[in-house]
Amino acid sequence: MIATTTNPRSLGVRLLVMRNAVFLAILLRLSFAPFAVAQTDIRHVDFKNFSYPWSPHPGWPHQLEWLNLSEQNHIQLVNGRWRLESEDALPDSPFSGLTLESVQFDDASGSGRPNAIVVLRLDTGGTQYSHYVYIYTFTGGSPKLLSYFHSGDRSCLGLYRVYGGSGKLIIELYDPEKKEGDCCSSGFIRTRYRWHDGRFEPSGIPEYGTPKTPSRLAVTAFGTHQ
Repeated sequence: MIATTTNPRSLGVRLLVMRNAVFLAILLRLSFAPFAVAQTDIRHVDFKNFSYPWSPHPGWPHQLEWLNLSEQNHIQLVNGRWRLESEDALPDSPFSGLTLESVQFDDASGSGRPNAIVVLRLDTGGTQYSHYVYIYTFTGGSPKLLSYFHSGDRSCLGLYRVYGGSGKLIIELYDPEKKEGDCCSSGFIRTRYRWHDGRFEPSGIPEYGTPKTPSRLAVTAFGTHQ
């Protein structure tokens, strides 16, 4: 029998290669782990830096309006904001554009899974503002827009609250019959919607209530929002 010997230097090189391979595998797994989560859970979608279908409303918003999913124009939020460019705007002009106001996760479509209910506020640069609300599901590794709507202006069917409950979308709008100026209302109208045949349809009769605040945004003594 012929005895064989192992070159210590060669053994050291092999051990070093094996150690580096294990380290690289661990590093790659850690690097892709957040990405994998982001592709399987709607709660990890970055709606603060996201593209939304949007086009300017042609007139004064005074009611809830469901909008067309085939809208070709999109805006891109950056850090939760998108500025509406205007040739007449001065450098110190008040902000005019869209702001991400909230993202809520509720089952609003009866699927048993959470939807993302995204609320964007449209500021005009003056006292008037309204809201665009987008409802997303999650399929095929990415968010999919189910539907979206535009609310009225403040006390005239402006957005008070929107959320999901018992598999339905619940929208609460300020009641124009109880308006206290353009900014505020002492009442709201609650409507429940069910997801049916690819759209949200009213379900049941409207309900009426008293809001905790007469305006979605805080209002100064001069009637302007803060």
